[in-house]
Amino acid sequence: MTVDYYSLLMKAIAGKDAVARDQIYKDAFSLITRSHLTREAASSHAAALEDAVRRIEDDIAAEEANSAAAINEVLLTDRNWKPLVIGAFAVAAVIALSALVYGFVATKGPAIVSASVKTSSPNAQRGREDVVMADLKPGVDGGSSGAVLPFALQRQVVFYRTTVVPGSIVVDRENRFLYLIDANNSARRYGIGVAQECLKGGSLSRVMNKLEWPDWRPSGANTKEADALLAAAGRPGSPLGARALLLDKPGLLIHGTNSPKTIGHLVASGCIRLVNDDVEDLYRRVSVETRVVFAS
Repeated sequence: MTVDYYSLLMKAIAGKDAVARDQIYKDAFSLITRSHLTREAASSHAAALEDAVRRIEDDIAAEEANSAAAINEVLLTDRNWKPLVIGAFAVAAVIALSALVYGFVATKGPAIVSASVKTSSPNAQRGREDVVMADLKPGVDGGSSGAVLPFALQRQVVFYRTTVVPGSIVVDRENRFLYLIDANNSARRYGIGVAQECLKGGSLSRVMNKLEWPDWRPSGANTKEADALLAAAGRPGSPLGARALLLDKPGLLIHGTNSPKTIGHLVASGCIRLVNDDVEDLYRRVSVETRVVFAS
């Protein structure tokens, strides 16, 4: 069945601001995820919905840009320019807010078409890479759910075209996503945080071991810090979270965290982190020897 998402969404967002539109988009994607459609049908509907959202946000951005151009033209006539300058600044602020919302939506389904899994580098849209997010102290439980995260970083099934074998893991360190590849051009996507030590190096790896509530004593840590980490291990509040996938290269692992708000950012410890609910979901779906591809 073909659904005209563009027309449906246009009616739903009429008169809504950027924040309200983003919530409507989120609800629409959530409805598809909770539906009883086949995996192939759900992927097709998600792709169509994403295309409609992009068209709508492009149209809105174009209309706002035209409004700004009209204001500039009037300014050149020197007619009552002070109120118009104030109006121009207001329009610019609306455009900036719309661009931020569109940026979240646009990250839902990056298409990867080559075997080397090439990804985009929207550094101009993010300033988060250069800021290391502080962790909660060991033993402090910041929660296990990704509900506190922006929608784009929450666990979801997305359209994802790649030649990587289904069942493999793709880690997009730059864009802060981990993908568990499925068939039919789809993948299960998780938001991640990345430690500085794990930003570079390696392109292919595999899962060597799986651990529940892993224990960790960081190298170079003083005795007091190490004891605090060990005391927090095996329960909520552990810096390594509820589960860990150890890879075949020293220092490389995928793990949970006691600091869910650090997801989507550069982090101070560990390696590739997910919120606990997500790492438990990933843990259940993969096995030892699962292939891991690090996108460059």
